[in-house]
Amino acid sequence: MNKITSIAFFALLFCLPSFAKNYNKTSQSIEAICNLTLKKPELIKPAKYNHPLLYQTHHTIYALSLWDETKTEKTKWYNSKAARISYVPAALFALGTYSWQYRKNIRELRNRYIPTYENRLDDYIQYTPALAVYGLNLAGVQGKHSLERATVSYALSGLMTFGLVTSMKYSIKELRPDESSRNSFPSGHTANAFMNATFFHKEYGQYRSPLYSFFGYALASWTGVMRQLNNRHWMPDVLVGAGIGVLMTELAYVITDRKYGNKGLNSPHKYSGRTYQERNPSFLNVKIGYSSADGDLAKNNDDIYAHTGFTAGLEGAYFFNRRFGIGGQILITSFSINSDNLEIIPELRPYISKLNTQAMGSAYYMAGPYFHTNLGNEFSLMMNVTAGYSRGAEGSIIGKLTPANQQIMKTKEIPLIQYNPGDAFAWSPGGQVWKRLNDRIALGLYGHYIFNTPEMDTYDITDYSPETKEITRTYTDTFEIDFSQWSVGFTINALF
Repeated sequence: MNKITSIAFFALLFCLPSFAKNYNKTSQSIEAICNLTLKKPELIKPAKYNHPLLYQTHHTIYALSLWDETKTEKTKWYNSKAARISYVPAALFALGTYSWQYRKNIRELRNRYIPTYENRLDDYIQYTPALAVYGLNLAGVQGKHSLERATVSYALSGLMTFGLVTSMKYSIKELRPDESSRNSFPSGHTANAFMNATFFHKEYGQYRSPLYSFFGYALASWTGVMRQLNNRHWMPDVLVGAGIGVLMTELAYVITDRKYGNKGLNSPHKYSGRTYQERNPSFLNVKIGYSSADGDLAKNNDDIYAHTGFTAGLEGAYFFNRRFGIGGQILITSFSINSDNLEIIPELRPYISKLNTQAMGSAYYMAGPYFHTNLGNEFSLMMNVTAGYSRGAEGSIIGKLTPANQQIMKTKEIPLIQYNPGDAFAWSPGGQVWKRLNDRIALGLYGHYIFNTPEMDTYDITDYSPETKEITRTYTDTFEIDFSQWSVGFTINALF
């Protein structure tokens, strides 16, 4: 009889919440009994881990979920699983589309900075994050999933990435910058690098520390940069390839999560369940924006002046607490130059039909302190002051030859004057406001001002050989030029 009474009591206890929900007027006493029962630790033990994000990450069910009468709010579309795994790839695809119009200008910067650059390191560092996953497992440093489950996710990521990249390469048939073949778009090396970095991020960055993610994505980003430095890819190739690598890995994890469920899922690590508000706001971003010259190249100049230009780069910071951190940025800026105020001297008019000035650009390598503060629940303000050095791109004022002289000189144009900005100190105050789409991704608007006053050497071209295409130049002058500028644009931020 005692057994039957106990069974009946627990059956009634299990059903009381639903009865209470439907018959509120007549069941107030029953609700009170249920609430009192839940408070008794000897009857129902609380979950060892009780953080919502941790349970979402590890597919664990709340121990007391059957007893919870609060209605769960419907997940907003931008916090859905499909949206969360799409933000970074979509941003990279959008940046790739936007940068298409500037791809030749960016390649021109490469050809002017380091035209003979060649390094095969990108063939190897693309695999480093994936090798680190297996190396850490063998060393006994446990990741988020068992090695078997992680391998299945990785293999599926590789198959999908390879299939999509290969089909696009040989259907689009984009010519490579070095004109070696027609399979430039998208970059397979970059897709593979970001696939490996996302694999590392999923297994260790989300599970143990953001430093793992920072390391993986830094190597992937450097792979993409080297593909352009080696003259093998345009910038859109690299950006779209990065998006494909991230998206295919995320999709592979969605598939394996459905297949395995809780099987092969390691015990929660103390870092896994921490929300953005509980973590330090370390981040890594890609930025691209509009730039305007504010020094000697401003539009009111009587000589040559700059049109609006663009800025693109990478930025990241590691925070020691919620307020302060240290970080840096690598930026490339380029300005097309208006030469309408230049006049062809009478002696050259029979030979030269038009003057053109190459775009002026600089690369910046800067680091410094970062400051962060929250602006409500979803917005944050990030400010910084960075300093370092700039490296200017050598350029020329070019004369377009008349049709008759093009045949004689065996070229359409020749340089008349060359300029060479020297390396210089540069510093920049700046910041961004970002909106967090979830605990890991934020979209931002940035603004910064760069102070930069390099010395510029100028040379007159005194001779040109049509056979060898070699020029002879004579030094003419050195002067300081104010190449200060401001820039505003967009960022896509990975939050660690």
